[in-house]
Amino acid sequence: MGIKKMLIISKSQRRTAKIILLLTATLIMSIVASGARQRENTEWDISYCYNVNDNKLPRVLLIGDSICNGYQEFTRDELTGTAYVSFYATSKCVTDRSYLKMLSYILDEYDYSIIHFNNGLHSLDTDRAEWETGLRAALKLLKEKGKSAKIIWASSTPLNSPALTEKAKELNAIADKVMKENKIPVNDLFALMDPMNRAVYWTDTFHYNNDAKKLQAKKVAGAIHNMLDAKKTNAASDIRPDTVSVPANVVNNPGFEDAGGWSLHPPDPSKVSFESAGENPHSGKMAAKITVKAGGGEFYQQNPALPKGSICMVKYWARAEKPAKMKAYVRTRKPPYNLYGENTAELGTDWKEYSVEIKAPDDYQADKHVLFFTFSSPGIYWLDDVSITKKE
Repeated sequence: MGIKKMLIISKSQRRTAKIILLLTATLIMSIVASGARQRENTEWDISYCYNVNDNKLPRVLLIGDSICNGYQEFTRDELTGTAYVSFYATSKCVTDRSYLKMLSYILDEYDYSIIHFNNGLHSLDTDRAEWETGLRAALKLLKEKGKSAKIIWASSTPLNSPALTEKAKELNAIADKVMKENKIPVNDLFALMDPMNRAVYWTDTFHYNNDAKKLQAKKVAGAIHNMLDAKKTNAASDIRPDTVSVPANVVNNPGFEDAGGWSLHPPDPSKVSFESAGENPHSGKMAAKITVKAGGGEFYQQNPALPKGSICMVKYWARAEKPAKMKAYVRTRKPPYNLYGENTAELGTDWKEYSVEIKAPDDYQADKHVLFFTFSSPGIYWLDDVSITKKE
């Protein structure tokens, strides 16, 4: 009798345990669906679909917030003749109770070849664990309902506030981890904009003027162009590119026709300065003009997207006001510094093309490296048509 009673209690305990597990799972699903984040006082959604009755070209979907809404029209112009554009911009965080519902509706509208995806600036104060859960849920939905669409993650842009920029970095770090796990390339809009002059290109804490929007659009369109090319050749990539590009040029703003993409060290105009100048460029309307006034100087671009284990060629055109030496190489951002393909060019006063071969290690990570041009002596230097391509 005692044994029978014990068995009955044991079965009852197991039933209770199952009920608790079921309730716990339901609670977790509820948190993912609704999110604990409090909504903003005004929430908004904007969606545009261009060329809705055309089907000759692939269609791409841009997902984001007001930053996406800012660059979407310029991106459409950049992709004219290449792809049709739809976009969905919203103030909703991925943890919002209706975010996945809205996203599901947008995904049902068309078959997309590329989905360029971001969610972040309206999530700066969202609990980080909840945001990661929401991001993973959104990514799962994109994969399921996006059918064969290739996904590109866009990092959140920096702000005209150091404290808020640090929060954006936190979200980007979480997203980097999630995207790496899912082998999804990252279009690093943060790295594009962070070196820019906030007094010039920001219109408020969050937003940008048209020059900056056009620069972002070129970056977004470049990533999409290269992903479409990769789809045509069935070339898969699991690296973190700034623009998804094998073997296309991975350098941002290579001809210096636009602002952005490049930085100086030291960041002191009394020692070294840079401008896009129309003084006898090698091609186009502009070239980089670097003026070294005292000591040496470094002109650089972060995150050169070299394919892991590949051999790449860095090519560039350069000249100087008088014969001088300039070095070009890729280097790790932090010590111990590893240099790849260091080369010293003997510059003359006329344009000349130079090149350096770089062997990327098998564990190469773009966001840990920088493309450098360094100048050892004072003078004026011009640089144009910089490219990094995979060696065939």
